[in-house]
Amino acid sequence: MSYQADMFASVATGEEAAMIEPMSESMSATSPSETIDYEYPLHERVRTYLRLEHLKQLLKPTNEVDASNYSRYFDALFAILELCERSDVRTDVQKDLDRRRAQLKVWAQHPDVNQQQVAELNERVQQAYTAIQSMTRIGSALKQDRLLSVTRQRFGMPGGTCNFDVPQLHFWLHQSQQKRSADCGRWWNEFEALFNGLELELELLRGQAPFQWVVAEGGLLQESTEPLSLLRIRVPATVPAYPVISGHKQRFSIRFLSNAPQQGKASYESDVEFEVALCP
Repeated sequence: MSYQADMFASVATGEEAAMIEPMSESMSATSPSETIDYEYPLHERVRTYLRLEHLKQLLKPTNEVDASNYSRYFDALFAILELCERSDVRTDVQKDLDRRRAQLKVWAQHPDVNQQQVAELNERVQQAYTAIQSMTRIGSALKQDRLLSVTRQRFGMPGGTCNFDVPQLHFWLHQSQQKRSADCGRWWNEFEALFNGLELELELLRGQAPFQWVVAEGGLLQESTEPLSLLRIRVPATVPAYPVISGHKQRFSIRFLSNAPQQGKASYESDVEFEVALCP
């Protein structure tokens, strides 16, 4: 059990203190080779968060960028910029962290809670909140970067990053790895505070609900619930099917489709026992 889960294990009021179980620890209970994990956002804000989290992994400055992988790197960078331009992610994360601060304040008043662990978690939230609060508009500095500006225009074209299309990029790829890494680190710094706040919010969101075993009879599960933000699903790797999920914050449907359809039938019609966590 995580330190957050331990912190609230003895709290009697479930509405005030749901179990906090970070994704990294909850997944470790079962070997990745034994399960396949899926997530489905039931709120547009969370959908954006998950996309940014996915793209962030490709942008880490520890990943060296060279002529063999630059396309993946710049694809991720420009997709992050576009997501941040389409929605005010900074404000959304800031509001969510502010809500966490209020939630922790309520928990701190409970007589059975571990005050030290509440204080530690509150400090993490406060630091992330303060860092995001001081940010200017995300990506504004990168728009002034000549290399990024020219390269971004060409990335939407099929084969548009040939050396004759973007000689600036071709030149950059022939600089030293130290120079390229320094530039990537500078671009990463534009998003770092946002990523840190986003990572913390997703950790707390995922941890608000434990996994529970359910059965999809005939490969189908439909439920109506209290408002939710995220579904987390853990399917045994031995099941020869994958879940297709649809729904909104108060109702969802999980249908399993066969990985190898037979006689034109894609539906997997056997019962499937799997785990699901309903994150509010």
